Amino acid sequence: MFISDFAIKRPIVTITAMVALVIFGIFALLQLDTDEFPDVQEPIVITTIVYPGAAPDVVEREVVEPIEEAISGISGVNKVRSKSSDGFAVITAEFNFNKDLGDASQEIRDKISEIRSDLPGEIEEPVLSKFSDTDIPVFSMTLSSRTLSSAELTRLADPGITRELRGLPGVAQVSVVGEIERELTVELRPDALRAAGVSVAEVVQALQLQNLAVPVGRVSGSLDERTIRLKGRLLEPSDFNQLVVSERNGSIIRLGQLATVRDGTEEPRTLALYNGRDAIGLDVRKSKGYSTTAVSEAVRGRIDDIRARLPAGVLLDVVQ
Repeated sequence: MFISDFAIKRPIVTITAMVALVIFGIFALLQLDTDEFPDVQEPIVITTIVYPGAAPDVVEREVVEPIEEAISGISGVNKVRSKSSDGFAVITAEFNFNKDLGDASQEIRDKISEIRSDLPGEIEEPVLSKFSDTDIPVFSMTLSSRTLSSAELTRLADPGITRELRGLPGVAQVSVVGEIERELTVELRPDALRAAGVSVAEVVQALQLQNLAVPVGRVSGSLDERTIRLKGRLLEPSDFNQLVVSERNGSIIRLGQLATVRDGTEEPRTLALYNGRDAIGLDVRKSKGYSTTAVSEAVRGRIDDIRARLPAGVLLDVVQ
C-alpha cells in the first residue's frame, strides 16, 4: 500500500523515476554484448581415422560400421553420423548437453580400444577432436576475376590480404579456400648429371641444406630422371639456378648446370567459382571470448581499403 500511495500522491516523482529507468534500460541494452556464436561448448566429439589405400565402401564396412555400433552404446549419445571417402573416415558423435566432453572423449577411446583387434591392422591411430564454435567462420568473402587465374588470385590474397585481416582485434585465423599455390619444379637432366658425376641424392641434399625455407616435396620419375617439386618461399628460378650442388676438381657445380627450373603452380585439387568467375574464398574465424558482431564489423571496416588496392578486374565480395 505504501508504494501505491506514494506513486499516486507524488505523480511527478513517479513519472521521473519511470523515465529514468527506461533511459537506463535502453542504455544498458545498447551496451550489452551480443554474439551470433556465443562461447558455448557444443557436446560434439569428432573421430578421424585414416585407412591408407582403402576404397570408400571398404572404409564404411570395415571401419565405420563397427565404430558407429560401439559408440552408439555410450550413455548420453544423441546422434552418430559418419562420412567415408578414399582411405579416410570421419565419425561425429553428438551428446546430451549435460554430458562432460572429457568423459565422452575417453569413453569413445575406450570403446575403440575394445574393438581394436576387430579393425584392420592398417588403420592409423584414431584422432579425436572436440567441436568448438571458433571453428565456424564469422565472415566469408570471395576474391574473383575474369582476367586473373586462381593461382594469381592466391598470390594476391596470401599473404597480403590475410596478413592485414589477421592483425585485426579478435581475428584468430584467416584461411584461403580454393587456393592454388605457386610451385617451382626442378627437372634434372640425366646427361648433365652423368657428365658432372653428381647423383640425384646430392642435388636433393644441396636443396635441403642451402634452401631450408623451401622443403622438398616429392621425387618422381624413372631411375635416370627425376622431378623434384618444391613448395614454400616465393623465389625465382634464377635463385635456384645459382645454388651450389657440388665441387669437382676445384670447379663449382651449380643447379642450373644440371637441371631446368620451371616456375608454375601445384596440381589443382580444389576449385572455387563465384558468379562464373575464377575465385578463391577467404574465411575469417574469431578468437575465443570476442564478439562475433565486433569482429565482423572490424573486418567490414577494412573491405573498402582493400578493394581500393586491388588490380583492375578483381572483385572482393562479401558472402557471409
